Amino acid sequence: MKTELFGPGSYIFKEGDLSQEAYRIIRGKVELTTDVDSKPVILAQLGKGDIFGEMAMIDERPRTASAQCLKPTECEVMQPGDFQSVILDQPARSLPYLSALFERLRSVTNRLQHEGRVAPKSQESPLENEAQNKPTPIEADPFSPFQMQTESPQETAALTVILTPMTPTCSSVMPEGYEAMQLVKFPFCIGRKTQSGPHHVEVLSANDFMIADTLPFQVSRNHCSIEREGDRYFVRDRGSTLGTIVNGVSLGAKKERLTYDLLPGGNELIVGSKQSPYVFQIDLA
Repeated sequence: MKTELFGPGSYIFKEGDLSQEAYRIIRGKVELTTDVDSKPVILAQLGKGDIFGEMAMIDERPRTASAQCLKPTECEVMQPGDFQSVILDQPARSLPYLSALFERLRSVTNRLQHEGRVAPKSQESPLENEAQNKPTPIEADPFSPFQMQTESPQETAALTVILTPMTPTCSSVMPEGYEAMQLVKFPFCIGRKTQSGPHHVEVLSANDFMIADTLPFQVSRNHCSIEREGDRYFVRDRGSTLGTIVNGVSLGAKKERLTYDLLPGGNELIVGSKQSPYVFQIDLA
């Protein structure tokens, strides 16, 4: 497989293109957008290790979004023929791409299962309102999907999203040295840390924050995500067993709702049931 360098502001591909390559970010940052009424809406902001464009490699259909570099970016490029060879000859190397595919299929399946179900009016986000959103310049940030929160975070045009543990159990599963996390990549996926194989390596993990839960599990392997579409920030349940609770509203776990729009200021996030010790605050400012 080859690698390619892209300059800031350049497009790796545009919505409607017939290209079939998948990309893994080695360094840099990429923003995915889609056009709604001829206006761009931000779908995701991706960094080191993230994979995008994988569906076109499989289904050979036109691109459903545009990928633009926000900073100098280097990507590993996977051709459809490369993918088949890697699966046969270097299966371990194919795991990140398979993980991205499974996560995409899981998300689509969850949405289809809930298609046609209407969210409460207070939490609806009409498409015509989303269409008015324009991409917002994003600050330069580390390759990590989160960074340490300081007392005076750097001001940016985008909203600042801070994830803070609210219980001792939550604090114990935070990355070492972190009292809170400022999220710099969306979607930001949360799930249970799992171990597999003789060397205890994470397999097919699509999570940015892995919670080391213990039996009886509250956290599913692929539990929930904090996402951004345009100026809208929201929590999505990713098909968890016990569900996700945001500001007292239950998502997933056979409930009709999968998403909840975050409110300005503080929002309570419970990963699991009402009895879960994994309680966080999401500050949106």
